[in-house]
Amino acid sequence: MKSEEVSLKELLQRSRQQLLKPFAKTQRRLLFLLNVTYLCLTPIYLVSEKLATDHFVPHPVLGWVYALVGTANLLSAAYNYLRLTDRKGMNLMGKRVRVSSDERLDGAIRWSSVISVLIMSFCHMSGLGNPSSDAILTDFALGHSLIVLVAMLLGRPASIVWFVVVLGLLFYVSFFDKGYSYQYNYLTPQETTRYELALYQQKPWALARRAALQANGLNPPRISRYFNTWFVFILIAFLAAYFCLGITHDVFKVIPTVTETIKDAIETTKREELEREREKNQVEEQKLLLRQETLSAELKHLKAQINPHFLYNTLNYFYIRSLDLSEDLAAAILKLSDIMRYSMQENLNLVSLDEEINYMQQFIALHQLRNDNKLFIRFSVTGPVGEKRILPFLLIGLVENSFKHGKMNTVDCPLIIAIDATPDQIKFQSSNRKNQKKRVESNHIGLSNMRRRLDLTYETYSFEVDENEIDFSCTLLINT
Repeated sequence: MKSEEVSLKELLQRSRQQLLKPFAKTQRRLLFLLNVTYLCLTPIYLVSEKLATDHFVPHPVLGWVYALVGTANLLSAAYNYLRLTDRKGMNLMGKRVRVSSDERLDGAIRWSSVISVLIMSFCHMSGLGNPSSDAILTDFALGHSLIVLVAMLLGRPASIVWFVVVLGLLFYVSFFDKGYSYQYNYLTPQETTRYELALYQQKPWALARRAALQANGLNPPRISRYFNTWFVFILIAFLAAYFCLGITHDVFKVIPTVTETIKDAIETTKREELEREREKNQVEEQKLLLRQETLSAELKHLKAQINPHFLYNTLNYFYIRSLDLSEDLAAAILKLSDIMRYSMQENLNLVSLDEEINYMQQFIALHQLRNDNKLFIRFSVTGPVGEKRILPFLLIGLVENSFKHGKMNTVDCPLIIAIDATPDQIKFQSSNRKNQKKRVESNHIGLSNMRRRLDLTYETYSFEVDENEIDFSCTLLINT
């Protein structure tokens, strides 16, 4: 049953992996392209900022942020390149660095790469180092596009958190930092030319105006700044849309394969269910057949009892008449009477183990009388036998087998019978020397019938026979 469950789980797990594989592969490609894009655009941005303002970054804190983002994206790009090309490692400074396909490492690199970009975007949206105080015009566009990116790379919960952050910053800048009625003022081309010429000529009014603008963080925005920001925004939006559609397309391609796998899983389950039902029916049929055979045997047994009360009364009459003739004869008739009474009882269900033992003792005593008490038999009983119940005539069959095939007329080779009862078990053991002179061919039908009776009655038992040309022994363990 467990192996069947494992097989079904493996089939369903395979289907799940087939459905997730397109998403995982597309997710890795998207992250790799974003890593490469950032690594390529960052030098361009730094150089353009240097040419425009004579500084690589407008604020020292942004330098550390860019370094963090660059390091995270460089590691992510190298790792994802190795995974996409199915390489196990790479040479780094003369040393071979191995990369394993560990899910925890994969998730850590993906999260560190994306989180670093989110930190950079947060700094930009909050206005850190913004020379024109126009974050709401440009940087929020990047933050908005990252919502979709985070959903694809980090999942819904992370996307919801970033959405709340962006929306919260938007409200803060619009209502508390700038004010909802704040407006941006622009110059016409003629005014711009006049103003720049005045700056070039070092006119006091132009210099004073520039100083006032710089003091309030209102430097005139340059087109290069908008180009860089919107280029990244458009690129991220395109990649997110392209790869999102690619995931859907790839999933549709694997659906037929997944359908076949699930179909195989269903058919396998049906076959296993039918097989279990067939085995169950076979067991029930065998039990029914054994019950029918048992009932048939009981019927034959009852038919053989030609007026058992008459036979029992007759034996009692012989016993009374023989008391005056021979005590041994009277004892033999009495024992035979007890044996017949036990064997012809109508209750054929479980009997007390004590009764079965008494029946065995009467049987052994009768054989001793037949052989002038020349048989050597060691019979031992231990444990609470009066509290145990057992199938009638179960153990006597083993004893009869010993008398039929055994030799027990020497003290060195006695018939040994041991019965031990414990709270959870009944144990029967017997051993005897085989009679080499009086060899009776055995087909073990009696032992086979005994096994079938045990199968019908007890859930767990063991019966072991050990014999050779000289000796015979058997052990029966019944869990009660």
